Amino acid sequence: MKSAQDVISQDIKKIIRELKGELKQFSGKTLLITGSNGLLGSYIVDTIKYLNDTKSLSSPCKVIGINRSKIINSSRNFHALEDKNFRFIEHDVSIPLPINTKIDYIIHSAGSSSPAVFQKYPINTIDVNVNGTRWLLELAKEQKIGSMLYLSSGEIYGNPNKNNTPTPETYNGNSSTLDKRSCYIESKRLAETLCKIYNENFNVPVKIARPFVIYGPGVKTADGKVLSDFMKYAIENKPIEMLSEGNDLRSDCYISDATVAFLKILLSNKNGEVYNVGSDKEEFTIKQLAEKIHKICKIETSPVYKGAPIPAHLKSAPKRFSADITKIRKDFDFMPKVNLEIGLKNTIEWNKLFMKQRHER
Repeated sequence: MKSAQDVISQDIKKIIRELKGELKQFSGKTLLITGSNGLLGSYIVDTIKYLNDTKSLSSPCKVIGINRSKIINSSRNFHALEDKNFRFIEHDVSIPLPINTKIDYIIHSAGSSSPAVFQKYPINTIDVNVNGTRWLLELAKEQKIGSMLYLSSGEIYGNPNKNNTPTPETYNGNSSTLDKRSCYIESKRLAETLCKIYNENFNVPVKIARPFVIYGPGVKTADGKVLSDFMKYAIENKPIEMLSEGNDLRSDCYISDATVAFLKILLSNKNGEVYNVGSDKEEFTIKQLAEKIHKICKIETSPVYKGAPIPAHLKSAPKRFSADITKIRKDFDFMPKVNLEIGLKNTIEWNKLFMKQRHER
């Protein structure tokens, strides 16, 4: 019987085929990853676990995962709990944690990208992005690690003007310090500044990735994001209710493509550089996203425009959220490969299997 993890395993095999020999650099190394139970971090955990399980490395890679909440049987990292090469620590990364193990690589992916969550916890959002990044940079400096990757966000650009959409890394941004989203945007920007300072002043080999909208298995129906809400309606066989007419444009990047990009950047010598990570494969409106989910879930009626008041934190969201990935394509020959329909099918299937397994447990 197919499991939720089986859906992810197919993605992991594609990631490993894409990266080929580059992943051998993890042999015998130790990776510290914050937010290892989140969407972005969990795919990296699964990639390392698969490499170890299939003996693709000359010696196993060890992973230390740090998460704010405890790993339970409905968590993404649950299947790695009994693996001796993995250690998961429940800890708030905004507070420094003594690490006595020799670390070779660091990936800082902790922090919530959900507007509903960072609106509810603005101070902790700032602390994780700023204090957490500072602690990890200090650790990287002290341990003289091989490489560190900071996962920033495409949100740091704020609301780009038309001349800078799709948005390149050279765009300085358009955001207000007083906006409802600023706790997330401005703390991410400051974290990037810290990375640049530690690279230039202390030779810390840190790189910055700016993920745009990343989706895939691991995005749950209760996550409070647009895709999450849409999937919840559709899986329950209900017409999707949209808060707006759905004219905003976006171009989402599937998680396996994003993971390839993250690992390429981490394992490179591009210290101090910043890269957009997203997809320019296809652009669509929010309404078209809803219609595609209806089609996949075989809902014959059209999505419904609810006409409800728009929450304050969404009013300043970009009307077109699109990454210019010229730089990462040039430096790493990066090319997103998973189209929206396949990515949505995988994400919806994973949610159905995940909910079924959780119910059975």
